[in-house]
Amino acid sequence: MQINVKSNISTFAKAMDAFGRNHIPAATANALTTTAFNVRKQIVDDTYPSSFTVRNKRFASAMFRVEKATRRNLTARVYDRLGRDYMTTQAEGGLKRPRGNNIAIPSRQIKRTKTGRVPKNRHPRNVLGGKAYKTKLDSGQEVIAEQTGRGAARKQRVLYLLEKIARIPKRFAFYEDANKKAGRVFDRNFKKSFAFQKNKARMK
Repeated sequence: MQINVKSNISTFAKAMDAFGRNHIPAATANALTTTAFNVRKQIVDDTYPSSFTVRNKRFASAMFRVEKATRRNLTARVYDRLGRDYMTTQAEGGLKRPRGNNIAIPSRQIKRTKTGRVPKNRHPRNVLGGKAYKTKLDSGQEVIAEQTGRGAARKQRVLYLLEKIARIPKRFAFYEDANKKAGRVFDRNFKKSFAFQKNKARMK
């Protein structure tokens, strides 16, 4: 999952004199890099927390990184350095198909870690190796469940719903918010960077 921030300033460059055109590559690279950091801040501080229940406040900051632009490569990149497939699914939505016979969808009985993941010892294969079992509810829904309590207090607790296919809703506006932020701040960043490059050149 990533967004690339690019710019086409050829029209602007044609209106510049030779002195100004010499500083466009450096100014553009700096502006693109600054914009990418602006985008990262938007994602980490606003988009991610508004999309998920945040259990680990450092997770988004550790996940999203910036690849800086250079004079020779005028592209900056904001990307998920951890390469979590499920984050792409949350950003794009779509259908999830099982690798085996079913997709196991965790119920609220499965407590997640601070990063929002299911602990390894509570994965379907591992709970089935313990006290859990596959069964069907009265509605016909296939589930993985376990028994709790004893005697009259004995109850069946559903851990996973078993489905043939799962529709994953789009809930993480990574691309939309990133593009909006880049569109709002790039011109400002470029003007500031270009002015800095020209002033630095004149002082030499």
